[in-house]
Amino acid sequence: MSELTEAELERDVLDTPAAGGLIIRGGVMRLGSYVGVVALSTLSTGLLTRHLGVSMFGHYTTVISLVSIVSVVTDSGMSNLGTREYAVRVGADREELLRDLLGLRVSLTLVGVVLAVVFALAAGYDPALLAGTLVAGVATVALVFQHTLSIPLGAALRLGAISLLELVRQALTVVAIVVLILLGAGVFPLLAVALVVNLALVPLTGALVRGQISMRMRLHPRRWLALMRLTAYFALATAVGTLYVYAAQILTSLVASEYQSGLFATSFRVFIVAAGVPGLLVGGALPMLARAARDDHERLAYALQRIFEVSLVAGVAAAVATLGGAQFVIRVIASSEYGPAAGVLRIQGLAMVASFLTAGWGFALISIKRYGSLIVANAAAFVVSCALTLSLAGAHGARGAALATLCGESTLAIASLVVLVRGRPDLRPKLAVVPKVVLAAAPAVAIALVTALPSIVRALLALGAYGLLIALTRAVPREIVELIPRPRRARGSGEHGTR
Repeated sequence: MSELTEAELERDVLDTPAAGGLIIRGGVMRLGSYVGVVALSTLSTGLLTRHLGVSMFGHYTTVISLVSIVSVVTDSGMSNLGTREYAVRVGADREELLRDLLGLRVSLTLVGVVLAVVFALAAGYDPALLAGTLVAGVATVALVFQHTLSIPLGAALRLGAISLLELVRQALTVVAIVVLILLGAGVFPLLAVALVVNLALVPLTGALVRGQISMRMRLHPRRWLALMRLTAYFALATAVGTLYVYAAQILTSLVASEYQSGLFATSFRVFIVAAGVPGLLVGGALPMLARAARDDHERLAYALQRIFEVSLVAGVAAAVATLGGAQFVIRVIASSEYGPAAGVLRIQGLAMVASFLTAGWGFALISIKRYGSLIVANAAAFVVSCALTLSLAGAHGARGAALATLCGESTLAIASLVVLVRGRPDLRPKLAVVPKVVLAAAPAVAIALVTALPSIVRALLALGAYGLLIALTRAVPREIVELIPRPRRARGSGEHGTR
């Protein structure tokens, strides 16, 4: 055992009972850092909405949505696949995988940037927005490079390091936006912020993974073809899923008025930030899920059941908080001109339940390589969301687009579960936790809708009631409870460590 390297010991943790605790603690750290990211993002969004105004902020968010399609397809999707493959490969095979993946992802992202610029031209963007689309696209190339470098961190369950990188990214972004707004900058410099920040994080990430991954890309088209055959279904599924999420903003900008598009953009920015939490929490478990899918099916089923229970509890909490606090959130990030966006956000907030559940089932499909099923689920959500956005946003503006988002997220959750259990009935979730969550949610929702109380008070009281009932009904898995620090018992208590 003494001959094992530190990297080998880190990889071995995926096969031990310690992996669960590391994932939970890492998830808490990532959630904590994400709270910091959200706070910083709220500050920057509030500054941007006031600086740009409703219409221009809608244009700004549309460009961000456009390049985000490129980003998520070539970044998050292939990052997850890279993490899965890294967790199940060893030695030189790992190194070759990452060098090939780095070259492939950068090349594909460059193609995506070109397509985004072509779309901007076809849509008639003015010169500032067109240039902003280009620079934001190049920023995505830097992001893809940096995220590929971080794959060994996720596979080794070094989730704290990943959390720190994301927090640094957002802090640098906010500082740059504040400086530019003070200088009276327009849309183009504000869109260029991401390029500077992403480039700054590349050497920092490289230092954290020194000796684990080469920063030299391998431009080997023949090997890329083999890698693309491995990733084709998964990349397509991710592409469809990404288009479904961001198409709502783009389609709304085409069929609704500039004011309604701006209202939806405000709510959409909040929803996108909140919807990132489920993937953040569950994504840390992907290396362990992939290893369990390869070696221990019983362990995989057990882990997915616990993920389902936590996801349901957390998703309903997010929905309750949004119902009560939407008005407060909009007031914080925007001026009174954006007041109607609170009603839009309440509708989108309900979709958080589906977003949390989808994350667990989506990562389950990734872990068992059911990429074709991912395509089916995401395609169903894409069709529902686009069709309803075109019809509802045109007729009802921002609220109609929000309802389309809710229907799309619900479709994705249901479809993901159906295709998962259809192929693997043993992974069907047990529903004993559902009545407990419903019992806890009912009074919390009632409190959240009491309009006589200030918005923030409603949100806090509703969450307090929900949390208390969740604790009383013991809806939270024991593994989570056991990790909560408790006061030491008196001497002689006979306390024993947990497994």
